[in-house]
Amino acid sequence: MRFAEFPLFTAGPLYRLQEKFGLVREGKRRLGLIALYSLCIAWAPMALLAAAEGLAIGPTRLSSFLMDFEVNVRFLIALPVFLLSETMCERQLQTVVQQFQSAGLVLEEARSQFQDVVQDIVQLSSSGRVAAVLLVIAYLHSLIAFTFIINYPEVTWRFGAGDDRHVLTLAGGWYFLVSFPIYSFMLLRWVWRLALWWRLLWRISGLELDLSPAHRDGAAGLGFLSESLLAFGGFAFAVTATTAGEVADYVVYEGASPLQYEWEVGGLLVALLIVIAGPLLLFVRQLYEAKDSAVFQYGALASRQIQQVDRKWLSGEPVQGDAGIDFRAVHQLGSSLTAVHNMSIIPLGKDDILKLLFVAFLPYVPLLVTLVPMDEVLKLLLKVVV
Repeated sequence: MRFAEFPLFTAGPLYRLQEKFGLVREGKRRLGLIALYSLCIAWAPMALLAAAEGLAIGPTRLSSFLMDFEVNVRFLIALPVFLLSETMCERQLQTVVQQFQSAGLVLEEARSQFQDVVQDIVQLSSSGRVAAVLLVIAYLHSLIAFTFIINYPEVTWRFGAGDDRHVLTLAGGWYFLVSFPIYSFMLLRWVWRLALWWRLLWRISGLELDLSPAHRDGAAGLGFLSESLLAFGGFAFAVTATTAGEVADYVVYEGASPLQYEWEVGGLLVALLIVIAGPLLLFVRQLYEAKDSAVFQYGALASRQIQQVDRKWLSGEPVQGDAGIDFRAVHQLGSSLTAVHNMSIIPLGKDDILKLLFVAFLPYVPLLVTLVPMDEVLKLLLKVVV
């Protein structure tokens, strides 16, 4: 059987650009170099230009580049994570897509249609036109950020003091022309891939699948779909890291409590869970119909089996053609019937949901440490050392 290829990230203009610069060797991406290149292009020039203008550590917090948690987290952590997570995400999703075929879930008459669906998604993911549109949107995003920050009343490392208005610094120029568009493009690239994943599962859910309601995974054989959640763990981590950097500015410099942002953080975690786990809910209809039909079919079969066993072993009546029926068969059928009744129509595993939420929440953990008095932290460290 020929398995469907699913190069969601290793295709398109960005991948070809990485090949041109030697960041791909023998079909494998050199992740360490890719992360280093992202730092050298997006973060290092800003740091050097800010230092040259005396804004690395300026006279105020807002005019100090290195004291800006949000910006430094965005380019030192979030951007490299976006890039490094692509390979893991692609491998995980490819395994999930191929499982439809290797598990025999796609019926023979629908295999060509399944291949066409996957190929359509791959073509969209590698489209140069889509990449160009995303780049344009990224620069529009940067322009919006520019118009917002230029009206900020205080002097920042992006805009220095002028005669009658703020003047764009060299570091600020690099930020709006290069760094911010790169970050925005990578964010949009992930959002686009996530949208393609929605589209793929939506179209697969429209195919007639060979589901097994008594399957041990408790989801008629679709339990493997839950594995796709952690494939987007890097994306979730990078998004929450950026927001955690923004919150850190208020916590560290303005004395705000991290607990003040519990609703914002909780809302973001719920939103990420919805957009990442949401595509799996597209299979609810098929799973519900499969379970509803199987409950009656297995129930009828169990009734016939029990009636035959009762007649043979309790009443002593002869049962034609069923001499081999015994209690073991009845027990096995009973287990299958129980599995059908317990089958979930939502192919989501609790453990996978918790893992995703844990990864997404990690960037906020350092902020919670600020709630603990420093003397308590020192006492705890002394206990560990001694």
